[in-house]
Amino acid sequence: MVNFLRHLLPILSPAFVPPRNDTVLTRVSSKLDYYLPFRRHAPSLSNACQHIYADIDHLKRNDGVGFFNILAFRGVFFGSPFAQSDRFRWFDSLADWELFRAMGEEEEDGYNGEEYYVKKNCYGQSQTTRELSLLSSYWEKRLLWNDMFNQQENPSVMQVYRWLISAVANNKGGTKKTTLFPNIGNLSALLICGDLVEAGILDMPSASDWAASIDKMGKGSKDGMVTCGLVGTDCGREEFCKAFVSLDNALQAELTKEEKDRMGYNIIMLEHALCKIKRIGADLF
Repeated sequence: MVNFLRHLLPILSPAFVPPRNDTVLTRVSSKLDYYLPFRRHAPSLSNACQHIYADIDHLKRNDGVGFFNILAFRGVFFGSPFAQSDRFRWFDSLADWELFRAMGEEEEDGYNGEEYYVKKNCYGQSQTTRELSLLSSYWEKRLLWNDMFNQQENPSVMQVYRWLISAVANNKGGTKKTTLFPNIGNLSALLICGDLVEAGILDMPSASDWAASIDKMGKGSKDGMVTCGLVGTDCGREEFCKAFVSLDNALQAELTKEEKDRMGYNIIMLEHALCKIKRIGADLF
C-alpha cells in the first residue's frame, strides 16, 4: 500500500506528464475519478469540495438545498463530464437546475441528452437507475435533512449511513418497499458519509468504527484488503476491523507528514485507496 500511494503521488504535481514506460501512471491519469486514490484531488470531488462542501453554514441550512446538492452530486452527476468541468456548480433550487439545463451548454462540448450530466458506469458497474429524473425526487426529499441533523447531538457516521440506505413502504399495504433516497445504495451512502466527514459536518470516526461501516458495505475497499493479503475472503467483522486499524497505524507511521498532507491522508482516504488498488491490481506495486 505504501508503494502504491507513493508511486501515484507524482500525479498531484501541476507539471505531471505520464511517462511513456509507466502503464499504471498512464492508466490512472486517464481516468482520475475512477483510479486516483487521493479522493479529494480527483476532478469530480475536487469540484464538489469547492462548490458544495466548502461552506458548512450554507450546506446545513434548514431549507435542505444543501442536501439536494449532495444527493444530486452522488446520485446523478458524479463522474460525468459536467461534474469534471469548470461548469459544475451549486443549484439553489430545482427551478435553478431546470433553467441551467435549458441553456443547453452541454451542446458546446459536443454532448446530446443526458450523457453530459450522467455517467452510468462511474463506479464501475452500469447503474440503469442513474438518470436526471432523480433530481425532482431529491428536491422533494431535501427537508429530510433536518430530521437527521437538527438534533441536540451530532449523528454518528453509522447512523447517517443506515439512514441513507433505509427503505420505506411505497404502496398502501406497506408490503413493497423502496429505498428512501433513489439510487443511493451502500456505496453512495458510504461516499456521502465520507464527504460529510471531510467537510466537517460529521465527526471523524475512529478507524475501527469506519472499518465497521466498510465491512457492512462489503464491497470495493474490503476487496482491496483481500487483494493486499491483509485479510481472507471469509474474515469476520472483528478480524477485518483489526486489520484496517493496523493498516492505518502502519501508514501513519511510514508516510511522512509532507506525503500525508499532499495526499489528504486520513481513514476516509484510506478506504478510497483500497477500492483503487483493487481496481488496478496490488501485484503491480
